[in-house]
Amino acid sequence: MKKGFFIKTGLLLSSMLVLAACGDSTSTTESVSSEDVAETTEVVEEVEEEVEEDTETTEEETDAETEEDSDTEEETESEEVAQIEGLPAPGDFSEEVAMQLSGVVTKGRAVDDNWVQLRLEEMFNIDISNVFTDTWNSQETSILVASNELPDVFAFTSGGMTPLEFFQDGLTRSIPHDMIRLYAPNYAAMLDEVDAGLGWRMNTDPENPDAHLSLIGYQGHTEGIVWAPTLRMDWMENLGMEIPEDAEPIGDSDGYERIYMTSHSYTIEELEEILTAFTYDDPDGNGQDDTFGLLPANNNLNWGQTLFGAFGLAPGYNLMEDGELTLPVVSNAYKEALRTFADWYEKGLIDPEWTTLDERTGWEKYQSGSIGYFIAQRTYLAQEAWTDGRAPQNILEVNPDAKLLVTNHEIGPNGDSGQPSYMPVTLLGDNMYLSASVTDEELARFLQMFDFMHYGEEGVWTKYGIPGEHSDWMAEEGNSTLIVRPEFDAEEGEMGFWNYSHRSYYKEHLIWLTHVKTLELMDKFFARPDVVEQYAIRPVRWDLFNETDLAEISSRYGSQMDTLVQEFRMNGITGVIDIEAEWDNYVQSYMDNGGALTLEEYLKAPLVSDLRGVEEVEEEEAATETEDLEEADSETTEEESEE
Repeated sequence: MKKGFFIKTGLLLSSMLVLAACGDSTSTTESVSSEDVAETTEVVEEVEEEVEEDTETTEEETDAETEEDSDTEEETESEEVAQIEGLPAPGDFSEEVAMQLSGVVTKGRAVDDNWVQLRLEEMFNIDISNVFTDTWNSQETSILVASNELPDVFAFTSGGMTPLEFFQDGLTRSIPHDMIRLYAPNYAAMLDEVDAGLGWRMNTDPENPDAHLSLIGYQGHTEGIVWAPTLRMDWMENLGMEIPEDAEPIGDSDGYERIYMTSHSYTIEELEEILTAFTYDDPDGNGQDDTFGLLPANNNLNWGQTLFGAFGLAPGYNLMEDGELTLPVVSNAYKEALRTFADWYEKGLIDPEWTTLDERTGWEKYQSGSIGYFIAQRTYLAQEAWTDGRAPQNILEVNPDAKLLVTNHEIGPNGDSGQPSYMPVTLLGDNMYLSASVTDEELARFLQMFDFMHYGEEGVWTKYGIPGEHSDWMAEEGNSTLIVRPEFDAEEGEMGFWNYSHRSYYKEHLIWLTHVKTLELMDKFFARPDVVEQYAIRPVRWDLFNETDLAEISSRYGSQMDTLVQEFRMNGITGVIDIEAEWDNYVQSYMDNGGALTLEEYLKAPLVSDLRGVEEVEEEEAATETEDLEEADSETTEEESEE
């Protein structure tokens, strides 16, 4: 209450006494004029108005103070609730918990009482049991699922099921959001920051949207586009072909001086001319007819990522054609791509052994020096350690004269170029699960360990040991790739590096993981925003929130659908069947055996453009709100200045 209130009230009482005195004229020696009375009345009325205003102000302030007190009480109550009744506070590890843990690199090579295990056990007062199953082997993981002998924490690389299937079958538990925010604040901050909080809506419990069915990773290593076509540049030089003027080596040594990169794109017709010369003009100069232009693989479509992109296709992603949503393997664009490859096969440009070679054996065939075109991931070009033996960089190991030309995407007959975006919508993906038997107390403990290992700098030793003792910085200390010293196992083993880790690479964790040369290539081309905008092909619709029955349909029909597609592709390219003549029958068979149901479910899924637009919309709304606040503040300042 303001001091002025009491002063004005006193003036009012004094004025009332004056009026009272004036009313009793017989008791005074001097008479008071009517003008004096009128003047006094006006003063009293003014004072009354001021008192009323001050009273209202005082009531408002009192209400505000009451609201503040109420807010304080609510905050106190909120803090009490945030502790979560019945669970220990963050950092309280007084009670030991026991858990069986695995991670994304669990390949059966774990060693009990390994270095990382002992340090984590001491730090978090947790008794860890290791897993000796190879979680990269689908047969072994299938046995774990069928027998319900899942570890307390797991993240299968092969086999398994979707988050919803695991949960609905009673094999895993949900993870409440309030526990994530309390016990894994750094992980929660990542979910808040990426794509305007989109991750909080992914893999949620159908009965409780405030709980996840898994812990979601950040796939920072897939940012941008991943693939690029390569040609044997030494063959091109031997044949007198023109090399693009802007072609430059990506480095000065370590084999990088023999990998050239250009921004030039070849059309499909121009590429065919190059493949023809590679096949028939003796590019290696050995006088034998033993070279081919192209070598596909019989087990996947990695070999054609940019070739299919030249026809506007991204294998695995639905697309619009003639104004309607369709699936890629029954699209007219797919038919045209197959006809092109069949024509190349008939002309002898494709190695006929491809039908017997999977991707891995194809790398070996390429290294023999008989293939001129091969697609490469950016990590292959950077020659990261884990890519040893993979094509096309493996040719540099055995042929000191070999050179590679990394080109831009091919251009198709309708001007299309591109490749599938490695992640269809967001970089959030990959799952780590907690089995149904895990208690809230165990979950609270693991969340704190999970947060420590994956988000922030302190957990570096769980993957690379102590820098300077077990690993070394490739370049700038603290801000470059970490390479584990050769005397230590890079994964699992006696040291236990990566034993309990998730596939999540956020901020500094991406830098530690990724080769310096890969990051350089990403900055130069593969992750440049304009390049990604132009070449990354995304699906039109995607069931990001598991709202459709796509998973069930895939489980029921997926194997049969894949067989139909693989057989038609292989027989069509090799000329066993006439693609044009058999096309309608193939499409009908595919749609009858799960294709129609798949398309029907995709039509229920959100538009990817809407999902990716969430961040932009929220940013625009935030900007508008900020502008409104600034405008209001400006108007208030002007009014105060005028007063």
